[in-house]
Parts: sequence; structure tokens; C-alpha cells
Amino acid sequence: MIFPRLTLEEACAALREGRAVIYPTETFYALGCDAMNPDAVGLIFSIKRRALHLPLPVIISRREDLNTVAAFVSETAFNVMEAFWPGPLSVILPARPEVPDLLTAGAGRIAVRYSPHPAPAVLREDCGLILSASSANLSGGASVAVPADLAPELAPGVAGIFEHGPAPHGGLPSSVLDVVDGRDGPVVRILRPGAISAEALRSAGFAVEEMEKDHRTL
Repeated sequence: MIFPRLTLEEACAALREGRAVIYPTETFYALGCDAMNPDAVGLIFSIKRRALHLPLPVIISRREDLNTVAAFVSETAFNVMEAFWPGPLSVILPARPEVPDLLTAGAGRIAVRYSPHPAPAVLREDCGLILSASSANLSGGASVAVPADLAPELAPGVAGIFEHGPAPHGGLPSSVLDVVDGRDGPVVRILRPGAISAEALRSAGFAVEEMEKDHRTL
């Protein structure tokens, strides 16, 4: 294993020091850092070789953490969360002023995902940090559900991998949604199709707009 396996104590120490840690989610492995530390966020961009105009998502494991990163949640966005959280779904929301500009690519909006996986939950509980949740790959590369498939080029910038709970199941990535004003009211726009389908959203009673082309890489 090219990536050292970290204990919970080691993972928290690394994250508090502004380093990056790989951890599992219900879909794929994520590359995480202290999302409120601009230097740590910059490290993620460097490790992934990611363009700075692409924002980084964050992951939460308790609803009250939404207030730490989001300035406002519309009624429709709240209803989507009630229907599909926790789960593989990121919702774009206005970011609080204290959220690093680099995390939002200067747009002032942030993608928030509430994961049911125990790994980000135990990291949040013990480290006391909001984590970034970009996929653990080089920018543009395939998402990874098996540690052996992690790109060795990531290793120099990563403290190690924290394993806790079930392995990611792979399959489709998390869906990324935005709530926009439509002609007849709020519309859920799918920015990245994924595990939560347009059909599931429509069945839950939401007006849905599908993009012709996925234009976000998380």
C-alpha cells in the first residue's frame, strides 16, 4: 500500500496540521482537508492538479453543520434535502462569508453533501472540522472505490488513508443539484447526474431541469 493507513488520532492530527487525508464515502474515496483552512484547500488543488476555477465540495455528517458553511437555504433546497439526505447528493448553496474563496472558486456558492457513511462522521466528531470531499483522484481521472486504484501521483501530498466502516460501493457518483428560478417557480437543475436520478427527483414532486452536458468536475 503506497498510502499509509492512518488511525483516527493520526488522521485528525494530519487534518489539523493542514494536510490532506483520503477517506471512504458511500460512493467513492474522497480527498479531504480542513475546508475552512485556505492553505489546506490550496493543497488539495495542488495534489489533484485541479484548475482553480473549479470549486471544491464539502461533506457534512450532521444537519447543524449546514449552518457553518451555508448562508441561506431556500424552501425548495430544504425540501430536496429532506427527501434525499443523508445520501449521495450535493446541493449548491450560498456560502457563508468565512468560507474560503478558494473553496468556492470565488463564486460565493458551495456544494454541500450529507453523507451517511461513518468515516466522515467519525472524522467530524473527533477532529472537529468540516471536510472537503473532492474525489480522491487526479483532476479528470476516474473515481476510485478500491485503494489499489488510487493514483500514486497523489501520494506525495497525502498524509495517508483513513479506513472506517464499509468500503465504497462505487457505481454512480453523487448527484450535484442547484435550485434556480424557473418560469413557473423553483426548478431543481441537475449539474452533474449521478446516484439520485432525475426520475427520483420528479417522483418526489420537484420540477427538474437536466443539463445537456455535465459541466462540473468534483
